[in-house]
Amino acid sequence: MATNSPAAVNVQPASAYGIESILFFLTACWGALIPWLSNHPPMVDLPQHAAQIGLWRDLLLERSAWEDYFRINLFTPYLLGYGVALPLSFLIGISAALKLMLSCAYLAFVYLCVRLRQQFNSDARLDWLFLVSFFGYAYKWGFFTFLVAAPIGLLFLLYADQYSRGSTPRHTLKLLFTGAVLLASHGLVFVYAVSAGMGMHALRNFKGWRFLRTIWPFLLLVALCGAYFYINKKFSADMPTNLDSEIKWDYGFDRIVKALLYPVTPNGEPIAMLKLFITALVMFATPWLLGSRINWRDPISKIPFFLAVFILGFVPNYAFSTALLYQRFALFLLPAYAWIFQASQPKEAMKQTTRGKILIGVLVLFTWIFMGLQTLHTIRFDNESKDIDSIISQLKPRQRALIMVFDSDSKANDSIKIYAHYPAWYQAERGGLVDFNFAWFPPQIVRYRPDRLPGIEPGFEWNVDTFDWKKNRGEDFNYFLIRSRKPVPSSLFAGAPCQPQLVVQKGEWSIYERITCPNLQQ
Repeated sequence: MATNSPAAVNVQPASAYGIESILFFLTACWGALIPWLSNHPPMVDLPQHAAQIGLWRDLLLERSAWEDYFRINLFTPYLLGYGVALPLSFLIGISAALKLMLSCAYLAFVYLCVRLRQQFNSDARLDWLFLVSFFGYAYKWGFFTFLVAAPIGLLFLLYADQYSRGSTPRHTLKLLFTGAVLLASHGLVFVYAVSAGMGMHALRNFKGWRFLRTIWPFLLLVALCGAYFYINKKFSADMPTNLDSEIKWDYGFDRIVKALLYPVTPNGEPIAMLKLFITALVMFATPWLLGSRINWRDPISKIPFFLAVFILGFVPNYAFSTALLYQRFALFLLPAYAWIFQASQPKEAMKQTTRGKILIGVLVLFTWIFMGLQTLHTIRFDNESKDIDSIISQLKPRQRALIMVFDSDSKANDSIKIYAHYPAWYQAERGGLVDFNFAWFPPQIVRYRPDRLPGIEPGFEWNVDTFDWKKNRGEDFNYFLIRSRKPVPSSLFAGAPCQPQLVVQKGEWSIYERITCPNLQQ
């Protein structure tokens, strides 16, 4: 096969044709700036990750008011993401640290997609597909550690392909080191990258003893993964999660349609969905319209794509205490799709045709439309979220707060659920403690102690209308951070010895404070 020879690899830089290469570079820089267009990026889970870093920092500095509630979990598979964000937070603050890491992860993701395209000798004209999927499902849902780990997963694939071509000691060390770092970055990305890398190696080297002699680094990494999670499970055995252990599937025809959309968006308003659906169709159709065809004689580069398709088609929605399991892998779908194509004729010749120029122009245009929508939505979200940001900055620090978001969607960002965890920025930036809290979850760097579990359990964040003062221990909270487009029901705090008082209201946000009843004071 042609890819067995390094000399056959296309080493042209992304879109290396004058003005197009400049536009590609500028568009990548544009994408790296998008997280900075809002005080806090519009990402569902990101506030909880920020809250984890803030709490971890306060615990290490022995200035947390909640030290008795938690213990640090260094066996987290998110160690790299949190471990880099922590020292950065001392220098530039938590929000800026996360945005800087997202920007760097995006640029590294795009760069490594190009490197893998070169390694696979694929069509350089399709590099524009690498600029989009980072802002899809995983970004909107705020899977921070997954996004940070993604470029490391791509680097592992690059080293795995190089190792499979010639397993020198240098290639072996790079493969093992990157795999170990990836394991400490995110378990799901590790499984995807190691599985794809092992498949690529097997296809290229399944020739008698050579395969048996060279497969051992992958097997060693699999064993290391098993040992890592076994130790973690033992360490966390006395820390219940109250999570549903049932495996939940998400089958149906609409899953195929969703899979096409997940690289560009998870959900949103109908008009925005239509725009992004058209964008997704253009992205997937462009290789065929350009004349690129799949080179079936070289199956190596197809492994990452077909593995991503398998995950999006057959992996559960919820398993192993992890929700939205298969959807996040849409991050890899468009890049892996681009890698399977090779130009049907020399690139320079195709570039000179009017049809080729028009199609490349259309691809660039729709990439810019997508980036423009992300920019517009982020700027609008920044303006929409100013109310709660202002409230959080004025609340008394180091208080305990309950998040009660009845309306979690954002009209400005055309997204649902975006505000579900947003008030967790109070924990990240004001030293407070919020519930629901990610400290329930096994992978987190800070976990609740088993004897200090709160009255707010996983799932409450999606069912805040079930709040019960006694069951959920309302007396534990100083603040109740409420978002609702309707008037707050008078029965919300039923059972409280003294009704919490409204202390501030801005836009759709209402902040209530628990007070001590006069007749109960000494």
